[in-house]
Amino acid sequence: MPKKDWGKKILHSKTYKIIILCVWLIILGTCLLCRDRFSVESILQASPQNMLLAALFMLLLFALKSLSVFIYCGILFIASGIIFPLPAAILINFLGAAVMVSLPYWLGRQMGGELIDSIICKYPKTAFLRQLQMENELFLSFITRIINILPSDVLSLYMGASGISYGKYLPGSIAGMLLTIITFPIVGSSITDPTSPLFIASVAIQVVVTVASITGYALYLRKKSKS
Repeated sequence: MPKKDWGKKILHSKTYKIIILCVWLIILGTCLLCRDRFSVESILQASPQNMLLAALFMLLLFALKSLSVFIYCGILFIASGIIFPLPAAILINFLGAAVMVSLPYWLGRQMGGELIDSIICKYPKTAFLRQLQMENELFLSFITRIINILPSDVLSLYMGASGISYGKYLPGSIAGMLLTIITFPIVGSSITDPTSPLFIASVAIQVVVTVASITGYALYLRKKSKS
């Protein structure tokens, strides 16, 4: 058997899927047990002084967060704004977001259709995503991120398991998270002065855009239901 076909057979074997699932569950359990220790303060204390090492450390945390629904990604975005100068913090958050949405996506691709059934069983609202997927995968990836209808990691797992194109999923997801990627480090950089115009403007923009997105999406669903 050619090496290429042998490799594909391993990747699609049931044993391989079970191993991947076990590794994920171990990481998930570890994150659950340590979730109370995961805070901005603990990240700042553990972060290396060297900027390059600190950047690699943050990307590692983004990778860890991508496999756990118990860690809030906003903590990482804010911590970046405190550790790094603002332009560097936004870049780190951009790369971290790409890592964060990609790892569970590929895990979902490996697990396949059986994962979709379990996700829909636990999160019934995901059932309507199938209809949107057939219409526009890029829009689906964008809108589900900007209005946060599901935990980020659960959404990524679903997208991968449902077979959405990665070429549409990644840019759509990053576009939907772009506001958070930018405003949260600004909040972090000015967190010592909550009355500063920069802090207030960042929080206000985040709230206004989120409310506008939810309202717009609700109107979109109402229009579709009528048609």
